[in-house]
Amino acid sequence: MKAITGFFMAWGNFCAIPCPCKKWDEKARPHMLVMFPVVGLIMGILWYGLFLLVDAAGIPRPLAAALLTAYPFVVSGFIHLDGFMDCNDAILSRRALEERRRILKDSHVGAFAVITAILLFLLFYASMSSALERENPHIMWSLILIPVLARTMSARAVIVHQPLSTSQYQKIFASSKGRRFKWAVSLIWLLAALLLIGGGLLEAELNPEGGPGLFYTFAALTAAEFCASILSGAYARRQLGGMNGDIAGFALVWSELAAVISLAVI
Repeated sequence: MKAITGFFMAWGNFCAIPCPCKKWDEKARPHMLVMFPVVGLIMGILWYGLFLLVDAAGIPRPLAAALLTAYPFVVSGFIHLDGFMDCNDAILSRRALEERRRILKDSHVGAFAVITAILLFLLFYASMSSALERENPHIMWSLILIPVLARTMSARAVIVHQPLSTSQYQKIFASSKGRRFKWAVSLIWLLAALLLIGGGLLEAELNPEGGPGLFYTFAALTAAEFCASILSGAYARRQLGGMNGDIAGFALVWSELAAVISLAVI
């Protein structure tokens, strides 16, 4: 029952799609993190469904790219983008640690947040447009698993890294039971990665001419998303002195961007 409660908690907190069952149990917070990738799977399926819709409707490529770019931010209620912008405001201020932490908690939007958000959307849109130009619909089914990979890495980071004193995840980190959940989210990440790369390998068997390129693209996508999450999260934790939800969102946005860039350039 805690897993089910955790699923609806994750849905209600991290997804803008109206949650059909609003539940909250503080003891189920670790389960919420484990179920975070499951919510990502729902988002990913809808992301791929949007691609199929715009492709079938013959929507011009620039508009299709814009819709596919906007979707992951809109469907998450911009919550991870908020963390991305807050972290950039704090880190790029280059102030003392305590001042960076104060800026992180400040609800006002600074210039660094705006600038980095603009650059984020430019890169995301250009990458999505380039991926569509490849005119290979098979690579786009990776949209199903990109949110899953990003959210498993984000959830694991929250569980295993020392939180800031103001973080809502203090109790999870302090709990030995909570820390054991890292193996659950690690397994989810591994299964999602194997499914993605295995899909490319299967395509290579079924379509020898076009398959190998798909396999290497999916392998590179998985590696890019993993590295982007690890590196961006480590950098933000070092700059801010701990882990919290904003840093989790910061790393999540970077990992999804890295995945989309890999679809465009590999």
